[in-house]
Amino acid sequence: MMKKIYSMFVAALLIFSVDASAQCSCGANGGMKREPVKMILDADFGSSTDDLFALMMLNHYIDEGRVDLQGIIVDREGEKNAGVVDIFNTYYGHPYIPVGLERNGVKNPRCFIPYNGICDLKDAQGNPLFKRTIDASKCMDGYKLYRKLLAKAEDKSIVIVAIGFATTLSQLMESKADEYSKLVGSDLFAQKVKAVYIQAGRFEKEDSLSGYNMRAASKQSAVFFDKLPESVDIIMSPSNIGDAMNYLPEDVIADLSWTEVNPIKAVYTNYTCDTGQRMWDTNCLVNAVMGDCQYNMSPRGWVTFVDRGEESVMRFKVDPYGNARYQLPGDTFQSMEKLMDIRRHNRMRK
Repeated sequence: MMKKIYSMFVAALLIFSVDASAQCSCGANGGMKREPVKMILDADFGSSTDDLFALMMLNHYIDEGRVDLQGIIVDREGEKNAGVVDIFNTYYGHPYIPVGLERNGVKNPRCFIPYNGICDLKDAQGNPLFKRTIDASKCMDGYKLYRKLLAKAEDKSIVIVAIGFATTLSQLMESKADEYSKLVGSDLFAQKVKAVYIQAGRFEKEDSLSGYNMRAASKQSAVFFDKLPESVDIIMSPSNIGDAMNYLPEDVIADLSWTEVNPIKAVYTNYTCDTGQRMWDTNCLVNAVMGDCQYNMSPRGWVTFVDRGEESVMRFKVDPYGNARYQLPGDTFQSMEKLMDIRRHNRMRK
């Protein structure tokens, strides 16, 4: 009886999420977003699968006209990690999005799920299971792609969704003038970037740790937060937001029952994904695209990163003139609603 009630609840939420996503696309001022968000995605593909769900949703947002994706930065070293991005973009019909790759980042970071092995999967005839478009070995260095994309962008037009390490961002901040722009990196960033949506922090009284991504590259994180221009908004999704969103592997497989060949299904079929994985990263993307109406938000303030290696912390000071805000935990319904929105997108045919 309880399973039946739960199934009805899930079905109702899936229907509700369709209506909500169609109606709610508000900005911080409550107005409707009519122009697609000009975005750069920066993620540590190759370990946790929430990055993959964010990329899947992003491809659907492109189809819906919500996002004008300028490029993707892979901030975890390894050409196969860029290959995963190529597989997804090709599969979902956007094969020519520029991809930049970190080549001087965190050395041998912890890998929770080594899913970049899908690059080597073959079909029954021995051919690559997934079509590819780009040669990952020829991807630009991530910070150089940033400079190229930002240099040609209009002022204050770019939104960055940063759901990985701050390695490439720190290199961008410290970069010098080059063939793309006469500006140093921090000035180029200040001129071209409107806002950064970043998966970072915790902001609880009993826990002020900065989150795994920031701690794993603490020195680079310190550089990024120190050099972040005050004129650029930073909106943080603390880890406790995604903690409440558990997309079970059996539900992932069930939601993809309509197809045999799908990159997410390949990951969940070939690798052990029941590793405590939660949907952390998708919240940055949803906030950036659909607006603040999707979350409870903190007041404005200033954020400070304190580099203590694995014990690095982030502190927030309320100030109406600050450039920082962060998502506040919601109730059980809100968490389930956000999870159902991911599931709805995962069920969508390409």
